[in-house]
Parts: sequence; C-alpha cells; structure tokens
Amino acid sequence: MRVALAVLALTIAASQAQGQRFDDARQLIRASMARDSLPGLAISVSRGDSILWEEGFGWADAEARLPALPTTPFALASLTKAIVATAAMRLSERGRLNLDRAANDYLATKLWSPAWDVSAATVRRLASHTAGLSTFDVWCPDASCRVPSSDEIIRDYAAVVSPPGERIDYSNIGYFVLGEVMARASGRDLAAVLADEVFRPLGMISSSLGVDEARAAQTAVSYGWVRGRVPLETRATRRTPLSGASSGYASAHDLVVFGRTQAKVHQRGSKALLSSAAIDTMQTPAIPGSGTRYAMGWSVEPDRFGYRSLLAQGGTDAAAAWLRIVPSEQIVVAVVANKGVGFPGEVIDAVIGALLPRYAEARKSAPPSAASPTAPVPVRLDSAVTGAWSGTARVGATTSPIEFVVGETGDVRARLGARSDTAIGKARMNGVRLRIAVPGDLNTSDSSRVGQVVFYIRPHAGALVGHVTTGPPPETRLFGSVTWFVEVRRKR
Repeated sequence: MRVALAVLALTIAASQAQGQRFDDARQLIRASMARDSLPGLAISVSRGDSILWEEGFGWADAEARLPALPTTPFALASLTKAIVATAAMRLSERGRLNLDRAANDYLATKLWSPAWDVSAATVRRLASHTAGLSTFDVWCPDASCRVPSSDEIIRDYAAVVSPPGERIDYSNIGYFVLGEVMARASGRDLAAVLADEVFRPLGMISSSLGVDEARAAQTAVSYGWVRGRVPLETRATRRTPLSGASSGYASAHDLVVFGRTQAKVHQRGSKALLSSAAIDTMQTPAIPGSGTRYAMGWSVEPDRFGYRSLLAQGGTDAAAAWLRIVPSEQIVVAVVANKGVGFPGEVIDAVIGALLPRYAEARKSAPPSAASPTAPVPVRLDSAVTGAWSGTARVGATTSPIEFVVGETGDVRARLGARSDTAIGKARMNGVRLRIAVPGDLNTSDSSRVGQVVFYIRPHAGALVGHVTTGPPPETRLFGSVTWFVEVRRKR
C-alpha cells in the first residue's frame, strides 16, 4: 500500500507540472467554486495510460481543514450505476450471471405487477432502465423511522408499471434490484462484489460502496445548498438504504482508472477487466434513437462536438460526480465535488477542448440551446381515455382512492386520496400514455398543499393502468419519492 501511494504521489506531481495546458479549465473551476460557494473539488484527466492532470481544490471537510485531493473519496450519487453495471458484465463474462434471465429468477422477494409480464424484466433491462420500473428514493429523516430491508423495498416499491423493453425510465430502484440480483447470484453482498470484481482488479484503492470505515477520516463531507454540512453516513448512523443506484464513493483518480476500461485502455501487465465485445455491449443503446441514448450504465452521445462520447454522472443537492470518456481518443476526465453544482460539465468540455482542437472549435461554434417549445396545439382525446374513472393507487399494502373525470379537450376533475375537494387538472397524450397533472398529493387531506402529482396511465384490458410518483405512505415515516401502481376503471 505504501509503495502504491508513493507512486501515486509522484504521478500527481508530474501531472500538475504538465497541467499548464489546462489553465482555462483551472480558472473556470476557481471562479465557479467561488460563485457557488463550493467547498471542495478534485479533477483527474487521462489519455491512453498516462495521467495528464490531477489536482484538488478547496476542502474535502472545511471545518476540519481537510484538503480535497485527487485521491480523496467523494460521494458518487448516480455515477455508482456505471460501476455496478461493469461488475454485472464481469459476472456475466465469468458465467455467474445471465443478463437475459428474468430478475425474479435470482430474487427471493419478487418484482410484481398486476398488468405486465414481470418475466420480461431481465437483468439486462434493469441495467439499461428498460425493465418497466420507475422512481424510488427514500430515507429516514430522524430516529422515528428505520431504513427498510432490501426485501421490504422490493416487496413494497418494485412494481413493474410499464411493459418491459418498451421505453427508458431512469430508475433508481432498478439499480437497487440489480444490486440484489448480483449479490444473490454471486453469494456476496454488493459491496464485496464491487470490491472483488472492479475495485481491487483495477487498483481503485479509494473506492467503496458506502463510506469505507477505514478511510472515513479522509473522505469528503458533503454540503447541501440548504442543509449545509451533511455528516457522513457510517454503519452506525445510516438512514439511507445502501444501494447500487447511488451509494458509491471514489476519488477522481480512481474514476479515471475505472473509465479507461470503457476506452479499452488496459493496464500494462494485467488482464483486461472486460473483453472488447463486452465493452461494446455495454455501450450499445438499449433503445436506439437520436440524441443521448442510455446503454448499460452509460449515456451514449453519438456526436458531441464531432466525437462519440460516454457520460456517467451523478448529483444531489450535496454532491456532484462526472465521468466523461471520448473512446476514440482514449480520453477520460473525472470531476467530483462535495456540493450539488452543475459546472463540472463545462470544466470537462474545456479540458477536452484543450486536448482536441476540433472539439473546442465545434463547441465554440455550436448554436445556442433551442428556445423552450411552444405550447402544443390542443388535440381532442380519444374516447378510450375520456369519461369518468375510479380506482386506486397502491404501494406495498397501502392503497389510496382515485377518481378522474377526463374531458375530450383534456380538462380533468379529480379526487385524490383522503381529499374531499375536487382538484382541477389537465390531461394530454404522451405517446401511448395519458399524462394527467393534478394539484395536490395522495398522502394528505390538505387541499391547499402546494405542488402537483403527475399520473402516467394507458388503456389496458379495459382499464387505465400505470403509475404516479409521490411520497412514501405516511405511516412509514420515510421521506422521498416512490412509485405507486395505478389502476382505474370506468364508472358505470
């Protein structure tokens, strides 16, 4: 370990010496950190098997005066998914996991759906957000509740709410389930799977699922825009479910080492983590289309300023992590920060532009973002979705009554949950689904509550079925967002 750290220190020193070409990016970092009151950030840049620049800025822990370094572990949020997908592919290549088997074949507590074929929710589709699952994010605000177990989370919240394989719906619970599938297939918990299949083989010594207790004193503390300093969650204090969706920690240096795998840069003297064919599979979009396409753990941009690019990115109000790769040029750039800031994308573009003049020129001449689209022309709704409907939304054992009256011009009158008043909303077709936005919430009788819920439902077997995203049932005392399965039928 000491030898590895000494070599890493020399590498960092050398990279800082040649980092002058990135002065524009460095100035952008400093100005943006000051503007956003960001405590700490670290960056690492690699081309081929060479580190070109690594540097830390500010504080990993401002109160403890712990400097941010390229080797400091930062919270990764959703960037964790790229690491989990890579471990899943490695298990697949080793014959421990079949990507095209139903996820339920590996699970003790099963995915469920009153409408759709859950056997089509395969392991591969979990990894590409096409398994038919939707939103999930819960935590305990205080000691009045407890973190649910893995089986409880799947039992209550892992509803397949749309036909598997039909569309991409970015789903944290999909990756939570994927982590459970991997753990059961391999006979190890997910933290051990990631350590054995990714971190140790690549020498990612500052990476872990959840806070590494042995490195907690060197780990970056997060700072929320409203909450301020957010203490690290350890085993003793954890109030958020440990998840393959968002619980990873890694340093900027480790992320670059990890990203080289997708750029097909192999460490000298070591076996490639994945075969070339497996890497190509991971980068193949699940549902082809224009613009950004999601594959296994990665967003694929077929033409970003003249180059094909991969992006894994995570963010909360208290963390930001970006990893962008230009595979054809074997360029990998990682930025991690301990506050939810958006400027790392600009920094990465500046870095890549310093290495690829054509990229910089295309970025400079790119037209400004298109203006917001004009309001859609009103369209009359089909009789298959208009009329009076009643039914329930349910999550776990909790149900909430729903009534809709949908007019042919999209006007909606609704009663939600325990509310006695009528809410006025709007409906429109979104592809094959009816989108209904209604002010209020399923979980409260307070008709003056600010906000709205949005239902996505579609005709199926004489009913309208789909989902709505809102908070967990009040009796759980959990906070966050979860998906409720919705089914309504025509009132007679």
